[in-house]
Amino acid sequence: MINLWQYEYCGKIMIVDIDGNEFIGEAQEVTDDEERSELEKPEIGITISTEEGNLIEFYVSEIKSIKKI
Repeated sequence: MINLWQYEYCGKIMIVDIDGNEFIGEAQEVTDDEERSELEKPEIGITISTEEGNLIEFYVSEIKSIKKI
């Protein structure tokens, strides 16, 4: 299992999702499963800010690989 906490606010990262798509952006907040509402998947996730200014959240189960760049 990937430890997302080591990437929280660590700078620029690249995430490859389980479909093989690559996403590059600034690492933002990690959301713990206990912080989620009942309507959300009870799973840890990380949000990135892309170069286009979009915020994208990835659940840990959606991440094939993650690295600081």
